Amino acid sequence: MARNGVPVEPRGFALDVQQVVDAALDDLQTLGSAPDDPLLVLNPFGTNTTGVYAQFGTEGDGTLTYTVSSPGTEDFTRVAKDQDPSASSFEGQLIGVVPGAENTVTTTWQPDDGEPVEFSFTVTAPPSASGDRTTLDRTVEGDAEELTDGLFAVMGLKRHVDYTLLYDNTGVLRAEFDLDGYRTDRLEFYGDTMVTTVGKDQVARIDGLGRVVATYVLTGYEMHHDFDVTDDGKLVILATETAKSSVEDVLVSLDLETGTYEKTVDFTELLADYKSRTQPYGPNGVDDWLHLNSVDWSADGDSVIVSARETSAILKVDDVHGSPAIDYIIGQREVWAGSDAEGLLLEKAGNFPDSAGQHSVVRHDDAALADGQYYLTMFDNSFWRMNSRPDYTAPVPAEASPVLGADSSLRSKYRKYLVDENAGTYTEVETVPVPYSAIVSNVQDLGGPLVINSGQALTFAEYDAQREVVARYGYALEGATENDFAYRVLKYDFGDFWFAGS
Repeated sequence: MARNGVPVEPRGFALDVQQVVDAALDDLQTLGSAPDDPLLVLNPFGTNTTGVYAQFGTEGDGTLTYTVSSPGTEDFTRVAKDQDPSASSFEGQLIGVVPGAENTVTTTWQPDDGEPVEFSFTVTAPPSASGDRTTLDRTVEGDAEELTDGLFAVMGLKRHVDYTLLYDNTGVLRAEFDLDGYRTDRLEFYGDTMVTTVGKDQVARIDGLGRVVATYVLTGYEMHHDFDVTDDGKLVILATETAKSSVEDVLVSLDLETGTYEKTVDFTELLADYKSRTQPYGPNGVDDWLHLNSVDWSADGDSVIVSARETSAILKVDDVHGSPAIDYIIGQREVWAGSDAEGLLLEKAGNFPDSAGQHSVVRHDDAALADGQYYLTMFDNSFWRMNSRPDYTAPVPAEASPVLGADSSLRSKYRKYLVDENAGTYTEVETVPVPYSAIVSNVQDLGGPLVINSGQALTFAEYDAQREVVARYGYALEGATENDFAYRVLKYDFGDFWFAGS
């Protein structure tokens, strides 16, 4: 790992380092005597470059509201979560300080029984550690007041892959995760901790103070693209088994309590006959015959929905932690013709093209639907290329393009399917054209509104429930190319983690 050309030992997520910092903060806590005389430390745990650790003594429970003011930006106001369960102390992390700027932070401690106490301090924050933009290009096309609460997490930014940047609704950088040489694939929450990837084979759990409380190294595997958390505290993780010649085709399960992990699904076994029809490709002969790029777990049958970019297919696997078996496949029928997997294809109900190179396929259960029915949403890249099947000459989905990159004359799509397992069918119920991106990219359903990132177009947007753009954000730097993409942009409210409430 290197930063600015200088080798750096990736030690920030080591628990022994975190324990030393934690002990030092404990020794300093007498300095935080009262709400108007707090202990304040910038990024003590090295995980959020502008997060301010705040601690002070109290005489009972209360609420801390704070506002970050910085020249040229709108005020950022939040209620901080008190991470200390006792009534004699407040301990939390203040999020929102803008990198490279002079920030005035005004706090108000409102005791449950007493008068409010105000305190103000100024911090000139260090420049962004990634060196990236502190303000995005924002174009408001609707009513900005309709934007959902939260921060946009820009993940896997190609030019700064080992940082995750969090922007507010105005496009201002409010937090910055410093990782250990690998991108964040997503953020999940387990108990009172945030779970994320921090290295190719390393997962970390981070608490609301920014303290790393657990790390897990998956020896023998390299993670890629996605993971999800189960109801009983396991991560299901897309991975490459390093001892194998093929890549991006296994699922690993990690127990967050015990730290044990195991390979649970090997698609080279489940789809052995189909794999025999493929071949390695490229100058290095990579055997990327499936290229899994998203996983979504469901308690229904301990199942997962996975997206396979190389085959432009969506697959459901049941009994992931028992005896895994493919339940069905959604995709271009000709791809699977003649293989053992052909009989697993669901029937298309209606006249619409299949997806091409899709990403971020997510299952949505709906109480209004019949048993066995649910929705799938996805970013359909509308890009078709199967490097592992150079002899494939059968039809491809209508409207799919062979153009690799970002082409303003083309469109990718947000798509929503209705799956009916009882009938063995899938139906398109919604499609929305979005800026074209041949690879990467994602959609996120916020319960009506959508966040859609078109990676190679270097733009993301929030859409309202009527699918009109509320605001669009551009993250290109001067001289940027389509290879400066962000892999994903997901929005989180961080309620009951950094901020009080949910």
